[in-house]
Amino acid sequence: MAKTSTKKKARKRLAKALLANSKAAMFSAIEIHNKPIFKYRYEVCTLLVINAWELGLKAYIASELSSVRLFRKDGSTKPFLECVACVADKLGKSFSAARSNLEVVYEYRNRIAHFYSEALDIVVLGLLKASVLFFAEFIESHFGQSLHEEANLVLLPIGFSSPISPLDFLSTKSSAANCSREVKSFLAAIKQSSEALQKQGIDESIIVNFSIALVNESRVTNADLTAAINNAVPQGNVIAVQNIISAASLTNDASAKLVRLQEESIYTDIFTDSYYDVVHNAREMFVDFTQNSEFNAIMRELKKDDNLRRVRLLNPKNPKGASQSFYSTKIYAELAKHYKARQPARAARA
Repeated sequence: MAKTSTKKKARKRLAKALLANSKAAMFSAIEIHNKPIFKYRYEVCTLLVINAWELGLKAYIASELSSVRLFRKDGSTKPFLECVACVADKLGKSFSAARSNLEVVYEYRNRIAHFYSEALDIVVLGLLKASVLFFAEFIESHFGQSLHEEANLVLLPIGFSSPISPLDFLSTKSSAANCSREVKSFLAAIKQSSEALQKQGIDESIIVNFSIALVNESRVTNADLTAAINNAVPQGNVIAVQNIISAASLTNDASAKLVRLQEESIYTDIFTDSYYDVVHNAREMFVDFTQNSEFNAIMRELKKDDNLRRVRLLNPKNPKGASQSFYSTKIYAELAKHYKARQPARAARA
């Protein structure tokens, strides 16, 4: 009995140490990625993200799976993919998207040397972003630690080139372009993982797409600045107003007012939230929320409403190709019919 208790305490200490190092590795990956000048950026970040996940998975195994041996007789530890599979067997479908993401990122990590001449940064960024978000959710769900509270970063899209999203890249520079055989294989693996998840009814993507909407890209002159500051002096200023649609309902009614929409604006202004965003926000908004079969059944019904969900094709010319669902913020009002909203914290009395 005493031996069992000692072994349990040892695994608990091990889990705590592994978790601390896991978080340190992930913070290092994020810090290095956000440096303006850093050679070998994505290769180094990929190594650190995989390292962070390996330590985090082993911390979970040490803490929750007492029957699983982490150390072998030769002193080596359980390989990364075995750790992924072990945790996936325990957590089931809720870990499927994270598992697929990790397998693809790990593949990139093992084949970095084959991609030295290819511009894959934007694709790897989308994969790593998803991996970091999956990691934050994993740590919060299983260890009760919120990483965003430890490092509440707000990063601005400042740079020397126009922003481009991973889906834009994959659409315009697809595996059919002049890429090497290794890159074609890698991009095909991303597509296969997405299709496999889609067949399981899982919308959560292994890659995070992002877009930046710039309302006004014009330069501000000194005259504009002084006019704005010195508003006590009447100025003959011209104010340009751009109507931004942040909420809308789509209809087939022929008598409805006509509004011209570009595809990009649909996904930057109306259908803005990915499946991961919906899950993450629902967890924050509702006290009794759980990502389980009941939630999946609710989402299946809500997906039928075109005003709540839109599917964006990776290649608009191929309706059977890879795609990703995006949701309107109206979906939270629908979810509120099934879950109990969190009450706002009351201000402390003076």
